[in-house]
Amino acid sequence: MNMKWNIHYIRYASNLLALSLVALFPVMGMAQDQSLNDLIKIAQDAGIEQSRLDELQSRAASRGIDDQQLIQIIEPALALAKQKLPTEMIFQKAMEGMAKGISSQQIQPVLQNLRLGMESAVLIVGPWVERGDVSQMMRQSGEQISGRAFRNELLKAGSKAMSQNVTPEALQQLLEAIGEEATLARSKPSGILTAVSIFSDLPSTAEHPLASGAVVARALKSGFGAGDLQKLPGAMNSAQRRSQLPSASVIEGLSGQMQGGTPASKILQNLSNGNIGGGPPGNVPGLDNKPDRGRPDNR
Repeated sequence: MNMKWNIHYIRYASNLLALSLVALFPVMGMAQDQSLNDLIKIAQDAGIEQSRLDELQSRAASRGIDDQQLIQIIEPALALAKQKLPTEMIFQKAMEGMAKGISSQQIQPVLQNLRLGMESAVLIVGPWVERGDVSQMMRQSGEQISGRAFRNELLKAGSKAMSQNVTPEALQQLLEAIGEEATLARSKPSGILTAVSIFSDLPSTAEHPLASGAVVARALKSGFGAGDLQKLPGAMNSAQRRSQLPSASVIEGLSGQMQGGTPASKILQNLSNGNIGGGPPGNVPGLDNKPDRGRPDNR
């Protein structure tokens, strides 16, 4: 599996590098050499919907953003479109920034960061979604989502993680853990998309990315659905705040509860109450002066 992964990774890296070079040079010169109308025509030819461009132009005009500034805002989306990568995140973030009155000079670097995150994510997500066992999971899940839609949504989730300083290694390890046979068998596309999307939101990811990825994969294996996973970052934040223990201890307690078979709803309740071990108060992981750790409450 690792050998196959590496072959896919090298192939995607080579393809992306070639596409990036093709896309980069035209985009770099646009701000100086082409008008906004020229750029919009190129964007349409690259597959960007006219409605999104019209909406962006209208919002920019209402905010006093000139053509030159708008060109710089559109460029990251065009670079992605030329590589057949999703562009919606770029437009959403641009519209969000304009709605908040943020200057184009501040918006543009954020959009470039999203672009770079997407270009990095495709190297990892691309070969993963092509795996036969992933395709089989999708067919058997009962969820109505196409392979292309799943890939694009997973790219968005991966791009979000990468733009929030999750390393490529951490994202790859997360997907490899999710792709283990026992975990994938209990997963659905919606759960996997949510798992990757919340990864960067967990309070433990910055300090312990590999352990955080492992605990997210274990949550899927333990039966956490998309709705449960959406609540996990908030519950872990509450657990850390109320218990006054480091994030590593929260991960340990969460893992222990899942290993003990505690249902997702009970785990989330325990964490929200600051009870990271799931047992009687005082029996929590991370306290060396507490020799007896509480067993998870499976009720």
